[in-house]
Amino acid sequence: MNAENIVIPFLNRQRARSAGPDGRRTGSFFPANSAKGEVSSKSEIPFDQVGSARNPEGIEHNGFREFASNALEFDIGQLLQLKSFVYLLIATGLFLFQTNNTLSIINLSLQNEKLRTELDMINSVLTAQELKVHELQSIHNIAGDAVMLGLSASSTPPVELVK
Repeated sequence: MNAENIVIPFLNRQRARSAGPDGRRTGSFFPANSAKGEVSSKSEIPFDQVGSARNPEGIEHNGFREFASNALEFDIGQLLQLKSFVYLLIATGLFLFQTNNTLSIINLSLQNEKLRTELDMINSVLTAQELKVHELQSIHNIAGDAVMLGLSASSTPPVELVK
């Protein structure tokens, strides 16, 4: 957005309002020669006018209140120009794009966590099956060694003792 569209008229109004009765600047935000790029020295602004709410002449300075009211007063016509509208449209598009990316990242992280949980469950099932295979393999090896020693298998099925 072009800074001159909104900022420069605001600064000019502020400069005009902050001039004292003798035409000198009286301790506002903006230096007296800012249009020329020069900064006024501190000696141009009397301390009693900057440091207190009232100066010796009895003129009251409401800097913050005046600044806040000026900040709220802006020309809507500057905002309605095509160039400003295009800049706002681009900024809104970028904001929506970033928001969409953030939401996508959150959804992907939730999906990733869900898949990690499923993978852990599958790994635990595989580990349990491997243990069962090793147990059955051990039983088969013991049965083979028993036959080699001349022992025969019992005709009655084994009885499982429950603790």
